[in-house]
Amino acid sequence: MRRIGRPAAWKLALLTGFIVLLLLIVFVTAIGMQQLRVTTDSLNKVVDVHMRKQNLAKTMVIAARERTMIMLMLTRIGDPFERDELLMQFNKHGSEFVTARDALRKLPLNSRERELLAQQSRLTRFTQPIQEQIIDLISADFTQEATDLVLKRAIPAQNNVMIVLSQLDAETHRVALEASRNARKEHEVARFWMYLLSGAALLVGILVATIVFTFSSRISREREQLATHDTLTGLPNRMLFLDRLEQSLIRAQRYKTLVGVMFIDLDRFKRVNDTLGHAGGDQLIREVAKRLRAMARAEDIVARLGGDEFVVVISDVVVINHILQVVEKMLAVMAAAYHVSGREIFCSCSIGISVYPNDGTLSADLLKHADTAMYHAKQSGRNRFQLYDTAMNAMAEERLQLETDLHYALERGEFVFHYQPQLNLASGRIHGVEALIRWQHPDKGLLAPKAFLGILEDTGQIVSVGRALLCAACQQTASWHAAGFTDLNVAVNLSGKEFWHGTLVENVREALAQSGLSPQSLQLELTEGIFMQDVDAALDKIRSLKALGIAVSVDDFGTGYSSLAHLKRFPLDVLKIDRYFVKDIHLAPVNEALVSSILALCKGLDLGTVAEGIESKDQLESLRKLGCQVVQGNYISRPVPAEQVITLLGRDWLQEFGQAA
Repeated sequence: MRRIGRPAAWKLALLTGFIVLLLLIVFVTAIGMQQLRVTTDSLNKVVDVHMRKQNLAKTMVIAARERTMIMLMLTRIGDPFERDELLMQFNKHGSEFVTARDALRKLPLNSRERELLAQQSRLTRFTQPIQEQIIDLISADFTQEATDLVLKRAIPAQNNVMIVLSQLDAETHRVALEASRNARKEHEVARFWMYLLSGAALLVGILVATIVFTFSSRISREREQLATHDTLTGLPNRMLFLDRLEQSLIRAQRYKTLVGVMFIDLDRFKRVNDTLGHAGGDQLIREVAKRLRAMARAEDIVARLGGDEFVVVISDVVVINHILQVVEKMLAVMAAAYHVSGREIFCSCSIGISVYPNDGTLSADLLKHADTAMYHAKQSGRNRFQLYDTAMNAMAEERLQLETDLHYALERGEFVFHYQPQLNLASGRIHGVEALIRWQHPDKGLLAPKAFLGILEDTGQIVSVGRALLCAACQQTASWHAAGFTDLNVAVNLSGKEFWHGTLVENVREALAQSGLSPQSLQLELTEGIFMQDVDAALDKIRSLKALGIAVSVDDFGTGYSSLAHLKRFPLDVLKIDRYFVKDIHLAPVNEALVSSILALCKGLDLGTVAEGIESKDQLESLRKLGCQVVQGNYISRPVPAEQVITLLGRDWLQEFGQAA
């Protein structure tokens, strides 16, 4: 009996020790979680204060900008009712500006922020009487006098205010990032010690538990979970999804109902990975999974197929409209702001839809058709959904054929540049050329970029193609120099993938070395959106490019979201004014005033300017009078093959246009 009692007593003692240890684990974890919660609250308070400062600064920027635009509009509106409405808006934005400024002053500010606020106040005291005078002139129907005052005094004065406000916005953003970074470090330290203590206690508990209990069933369940679920999100994987979809199709066949298969792909997810790292990308994937789960019913299927691809199946549906309602709600929910790695980001999605039995009766066909529809949603502009149509198969096959052809296009030398001249309005000579890619397809003829550039981006071939064409542009320009046109520059466009690729600087250096082209003759064109993916990293990259001796320009200025502060921060050489502002410059005084302001800004920042989209003599003359340095457009010349450029270089264009200086 004693032998029997000993194992029982041993087990009881061990179980008692395990319970005590478990209580200790719970206690340590509770204390750690409490400390972590306190640290998290402190982090949130710090971030909230600085985010409020950022929001208030942005409110001031927006209010000031709106008041300027309203002043311009007031000078061009004769209807008294419309004028009264604009005056109300003008006063409203003024009130918003004052409220935001007063609220910002009450928050903790550093010396630079207080200095900028004080500077803004001094400038505002100067601009306010001018604005009041303009309002008085407008009220008295002295429209011409008001217009002159707006263009000659109000806008230049307001530009100074906007520059200070942009600096204030940038400073509040910098301070917010610094405060968030410091608070997060404290948070990470607290979390580390909590996890360390909890992990140590849990480790001991597991060791004790292995003596008392068998883990065979647990191991079996874990293996099943790994085989059927995604490890990152916990959602069903492809294998489990297809099995559950088959079950849904069987039920739908039995009860004569519909099944909606939604293939979901995040828009520009790679940009998130490139900017925030894979850890940030993983966090975003988990947040997306949470939102999809929260929207789904118990009988619906939510799965992750891999990468940034998800699929949702809605079962037991009677009409297709119900599926579409769910999809529209899903688009709205997915487009809402995410908080990833301490930053607020936006990431929409594209959704393709196939419906059983309309679009197929097999699970593999339904999934394939939903994928095809999703691709068309992306091609149509992203952040939207697309129902499957049988015609999409033919389009998908065409794209696949184009992808195949593109795979061999580079080695076959089918990519070429057409060059569009840039006219110097002072000298009347061609200042430079912009290299524009074309594809000489063996069957389809000469294709414009819109037919294939997106595929190059999606497949990643844009990097190798861009490298080869950059070398070709440099070699071609060097040959023009050898022909005696030594002052000719060439501008080459860079996509986002090319800019952020790690070999860009080396590729540029190699192209210059192989061609013998002077670095001063090469200009790389970037769009505004590229800068904003990661401002600090973009700044470092541009500095590295500038160190080679080349020029860097920003394309399509005014159509994106860059600020005056960013223009001042980046070491740019040329700013290209978008054709949107040029189109009606000779007809719309507002456009003329905006272009004039841009030119004045560029002069102050020592930036060269190129106006794009010149389609008429009137546009050319207006830009010449405003003092624009260089123009480009079809009125001067359409993009032409390299062999035709020589015939354009020796002409006196201003003489031909009757505009000789």
